[in-house]
Amino acid sequence: MRRFFAYWLVATAAAAGATQTTPEAAAFFNDGVEKANAGEYKAALNAFEESLAEDPNLVEAHEWIAHILILQGDYEGAIARYQRIVARNPSTDSKVSLGLAYLRVGDVDMAVKTLSNAVAADPNHYKGWNNLSMAYLRLGKLADARRAAQKALALNPNFASAYVNLGNVQLREGDAGGAVASYEKAFELDADQVDAYYGLAEAYNYLGEEKTAGDYYLKYLKRGGDPARRAAAVEWLWEHGRGAEVPR
Repeated sequence: MRRFFAYWLVATAAAAGATQTTPEAAAFFNDGVEKANAGEYKAALNAFEESLAEDPNLVEAHEWIAHILILQGDYEGAIARYQRIVARNPSTDSKVSLGLAYLRVGDVDMAVKTLSNAVAADPNHYKGWNNLSMAYLRLGKLADARRAAQKALALNPNFASAYVNLGNVQLREGDAGGAVASYEKAFELDADQVDAYYGLAEAYNYLGEEKTAGDYYLKYLKRGGDPARRAAAVEWLWEHGRGAEVPR
């Protein structure tokens, strides 16, 4: 016989806030959280759906499902899931994730709107400001993108991703030297910032330092990255006589 425990659901990285629910729904929900944290996403999704069968109003379960869908790259599925709870006071974390999902599917206007609402509700949400910076940059609103990245860094000076975004803005503004400094700061904080390798390649190319640019393009290719950027890096290397160095 399955044992059920009733208690307040605690805030999580994917679903902030707390909701009182039934013992049955709580048991399924917490089983889902345990499996999600272990990387067992299929089993976690099943557990969260079971919790919703017991309590359809369990907002946190919807939030966790959407969060897992984002991790799996199903951004449209995540958006559809978030839209089911938009009138039920979802957490700021969920609003920030929803904004990122809109950005990933190319709906930049909705990304800006959603992320702006998120940081208005929680001005201290540094990840929200960082995502908003990315959205503004996609729209070409460089001053807004810079301010949002700087706000993220003011809230968390150790947030490497925000340094990458700030570097991206500086590069678009023509400040390649400033961009190099930002990307290097990102590396200082987190050596796994893959996009910083591409940013440094672009910055050094802008500065006319082709040897260094090519070295960073190669480092980027060895670490994965976005397919479009990988294609651009390979094209640059072949055009500059270094195609034979492209990793296979």
